[in-house]
Amino acid sequence: MPLSSLLHYQHQHSTQTLQQGLDEYFAAHPSLLRGGDLSAEAQLFFRCHDTVHVLYGCSTSLPDEAVVKIASLRGTTEGLAVLNGYALHESRAIYGQLHATDVLRNLGATLWAVPRTWWRCSRQTMRWPWTSPPEYLDMPLVALRARYGIRVSHVDSAADD
Repeated sequence: MPLSSLLHYQHQHSTQTLQQGLDEYFAAHPSLLRGGDLSAEAQLFFRCHDTVHVLYGCSTSLPDEAVVKIASLRGTTEGLAVLNGYALHESRAIYGQLHATDVLRNLGATLWAVPRTWWRCSRQTMRWPWTSPPEYLDMPLVALRARYGIRVSHVDSAADD
């Protein structure tokens, strides 16, 4: 994906705050379930999940969703417990909307993204706190990414933006 077509939060050195990145993410994806549409447990899960989307510079494409799942498992303090959120009925309803043709069409990119993300997360300096402190919302993405050693999804190994 060309860097020029990415949203601001998707750039490695974005100076947006985490809150501004989340605002941009939600504006770009207005159909995402939020708030009263979700159970309390799902609200917490998706708040943390959406934060990972922004930190790792991910859209809602299938390959980027794979990055978010791997980053949530390997790059956050939640580890395997994150799987409980993917078992919630709200998550299962989202999976029910996927078509086999979409999955097959994205399989190659997804298969490449999984080991690359696992490797990048293993190189982080610290795991991201799954339920991040509220004060992080006011911190620049570039600073948070530097602190935790997070590389955004769309930065390849040969170049940085």
